[in-house]
Amino acid sequence: LFLLATPLLRASGPDAPPAAYDALVVLQIDGFDQAALDRLAKVVGPETDLSLEYSCTWADVVVLQVRNTSFSERADVITYVRRYLEQAGIQRGIEVLHVHVEEQGMGKC
Repeated sequence: LFLLATPLLRASGPDAPPAAYDALVVLQIDGFDQAALDRLAKVVGPETDLSLEYSCTWADVVVLQVRNTSFSERADVITYVRRYLEQAGIQRGIEVLHVHVEEQGMGKC
């Protein structure tokens, strides 16, 4: 019986590469103005795994994309994004409207 189970253990064991995920986060930030957008762009700009995909200061809306991450849970992505918002001086009036987390794979945009 042990010999039959051994190949299964190897296939799912530590040799298997960890899954990578992409996430989109839609935020509404009360009082989001051009100065806040500039600060956020300055903090996010140098990052390779986080990008500012869309912003509208009139509607106080921001869309951030997290790429190639190990975060598979919504809460982990939110915590990660909030750290960058705090670095940009955005700490209040943040409402998370939507988080979409998807495992990377073939045939996905």
